[in-house]
Amino acid sequence: MPWIKVIQEWEAEGELKEAYERMRQVNIDYNDEMLAGMPANPGPHPVTPPELASLNPLSMLYGRLFMMHVMRGPSRVTPAEREMIATVTSLASNCRY
Repeated sequence: MPWIKVIQEWEAEGELKEAYERMRQVNIDYNDEMLAGMPANPGPHPVTPPELASLNPLSMLYGRLFMMHVMRGPSRVTPAEREMIATVTSLASNCRY
C-alpha cells in the first residue's frame, strides 16, 4: 500500500480517465503487446509506477510517453537489450521494478 494517494484506472474520472485511455493508446502505438493487451479498468490491483503520478494526469501521461520512447522507440539497441539493461540497473539499485 503506497503512502501517497493514488487513483487507479478503474476509479478514475474526467481528465485522469482520459489520461489512462491515452496511455493505453501509447502502448498500442509503440506495439507493446503485453501492455496493450491488458484489460481496460482492471479493478483493484497492486499500484503500478505510472499510477504513483495519478494526482497529476499530465505528468503521468508524459512519463509514459517518455518511457515508451526510450524502451520501444527507434534505436540501435533492441527492445530486449533495453529491458536487460533496465533489469540489471534495477537489480544493482535494489529496486523491485
